[in-house]
Amino acid sequence: MLFRFSLFRYQGQTQFYKWKQSDFQMALEEAVLAENGFLDSGQKTQQVGYPDVQPCGSSQDLDYSHSPNQGARPCDSCGSVVPLKTMKKMKKSAYEAELLCKHCAKLRKSKQYCGICKKIWHHSDGGNWVCCDGCNVWVHAECDNISSKLFKDLEHIDYYCPECKAKLKFESRVAKREPKIKSTEIVPPDKLTVVCNGMEGSYIPKLHLVVCECGACGSKKYTLSEWERHTGCRAKKWKYSVKVKDTMIPLEKWIVECNASGVDTLKLDKQKLIGFLQEKYEPVDAKWTTERCAICRWVEDWDYNKIIICNRCQIAVHQECYGASDVLDLTSWVCRACETPDIERECCLCPVKGGALKPTDVEPLWVHVTCAWFRPEVGFLNHQKMEPAVGILRIPSSSFLKGCVICKQTHGSCTQCCKCATYFHVMCASKAGYSMELHCSEKNGVQMTKKIVYCAIHRNPNPDAVVVMHTPSGVFAARNIIQYEKECLRGSRRISSKNAELHESPAPETNEVDAYSAARCRVFRRSNFKRAEGEPIFHRLSGPSRHPIDALSAFSTYKEIDDSTIFSSFKDRLYQLQRTENHRVCFGKSGIHGWGLFARRNIQEGEMVVEYRGEQVRRSVADLREVRYRSEGKDCYLFKISEEVVIDATNKGNIARLINHSCMPNCYARIMSVGDEESRIVLIAKTNVSAGDELTYDYLFDPDEHDELKVPCLCKAPNCRKYMN
Repeated sequence: MLFRFSLFRYQGQTQFYKWKQSDFQMALEEAVLAENGFLDSGQKTQQVGYPDVQPCGSSQDLDYSHSPNQGARPCDSCGSVVPLKTMKKMKKSAYEAELLCKHCAKLRKSKQYCGICKKIWHHSDGGNWVCCDGCNVWVHAECDNISSKLFKDLEHIDYYCPECKAKLKFESRVAKREPKIKSTEIVPPDKLTVVCNGMEGSYIPKLHLVVCECGACGSKKYTLSEWERHTGCRAKKWKYSVKVKDTMIPLEKWIVECNASGVDTLKLDKQKLIGFLQEKYEPVDAKWTTERCAICRWVEDWDYNKIIICNRCQIAVHQECYGASDVLDLTSWVCRACETPDIERECCLCPVKGGALKPTDVEPLWVHVTCAWFRPEVGFLNHQKMEPAVGILRIPSSSFLKGCVICKQTHGSCTQCCKCATYFHVMCASKAGYSMELHCSEKNGVQMTKKIVYCAIHRNPNPDAVVVMHTPSGVFAARNIIQYEKECLRGSRRISSKNAELHESPAPETNEVDAYSAARCRVFRRSNFKRAEGEPIFHRLSGPSRHPIDALSAFSTYKEIDDSTIFSSFKDRLYQLQRTENHRVCFGKSGIHGWGLFARRNIQEGEMVVEYRGEQVRRSVADLREVRYRSEGKDCYLFKISEEVVIDATNKGNIARLINHSCMPNCYARIMSVGDEESRIVLIAKTNVSAGDELTYDYLFDPDEHDELKVPCLCKAPNCRKYMN
């Protein structure tokens, strides 16, 4: 309980953060004394617990109050009459002392008095008090002539009592008289001669490397462990075996002494990092495809997290992976690196060119999002926009000295396999198909993410490997995600989830043919099994020929179309694709199923082949049309864009509807947004396709566990899954 007496004490005091617990305890003790009548609330010469004494009162009372023989006297501060034995003699000034009661002595000892008039604080005192920021002594505002306006401003500025002001002026005068001494900061040398096993070398503190001076190595730089083995030393402890030549102290001790003097030779700073990056290296040219996200390597996308493609560098990324969820116009979207096309951006953590880059908090440096993901020291300041990347300078400088086992270079920072001491760049590992995992968990309300990368020895690399995410709800790895979510993938050929019950008239099937009937009078029965038993033959206007396809293509009448034109928007590119599609594709007899789509000329990897056009309908309408087409004996061509939109190319489609499924396709489908919530489907070459080859892609049917709903696959590929769903 806080009494009104102690509350009065803190009126006008705003800096409670400088008060100790003992100060509040003392205030409460004083309030209890005042409540019990041991402190005077009115006159300071009388005790609160006694009634007012009249002049005609008894002599005993007068003797008790004024006679010194009784062993009691009033306190020099509060005026309370207390036994002399309980009073303490305190020093008031250099030439004066005073007798104080026990409570006032506590207040004096805790500096609860005015620093100017030396009057101990009393609960009955009014006025404003100010605490000195120099000596932490309270001062009456009236004693220092502090106006009410200045008193309000003291909440935001520092205040010093007259004694502290005089002391500060004296120190400033002495400082002016004393000569200025330059601070001697220890600067480490550029090179330091070291010795190991009788062999000399030059240690470079900034790089933490050694240049051997044996004569046979030239200017080759070694790490300390490598140079120790090079000298023939078997200690395997460079901290003790490598010594400074002049003093013969261990190099580790010399580094510790430099760190103690404020110079950390191993700490990474901006100058040292730029020095690492300025060394010569061979940039690694990687193939970036629009088939999968350049960050997580996933092929799938969703309505709320679409794969968007940069209009300049053609980099494909998920909106959430790259931090572009708020992008509205996806047709003219460009990545952050392409916003300034005149400046070439490079990753500071790996030698791989291109990719999904983001700026860092170090001004000229950029970094791949994937490289930042798998560095524990690096994070993103804004998780919505995924930029800027912070913590680059917290990366150990030793990681910039490791050589990558994939690209055989030391440029950038290498990470380590979780099972062994194999070092490699994160982006090099991603392009090589190394197994990469993110383990997400929650501990004490804090989300924890553990980043794991396996080398080629502990996990077999897979070119189609993706970033696997381990969460408490399950493991998410590309196509396996549909085991945990009841959401279908975008950009897949549609297959009904229910068996359409079609009531057909049971006509007896017989192979007997009337010998006297004409062929046109015989009943035509549509076959439900269209598997081809021969080589695929694409349609040519010249008819069957025994000449090679290349020889016939040389006499082709159509003109080669230059696809190197730079388009301002994706709509212009789609228009050009639609206008020239007959020069690239044609139909023919498929080796997989029925009719198929073939290449009329050579198509390069990453080139847009053809647009899948048709009538866009709702999913409920597509369900009804599928039942009707099957009842009529037609092949239905339905392509699902999203959960609500399906393209029906059965009656109003183009030649792209003839493309067949394959478990090892040479094309893939990509949904492109053209604005106003409108999307188009484009088939893109996954590999180099020669003229006359059949074009295929993966239908991406939703998996079904029921055997009666399985759709057999007829692609005959080496990695055939046997079923399309």
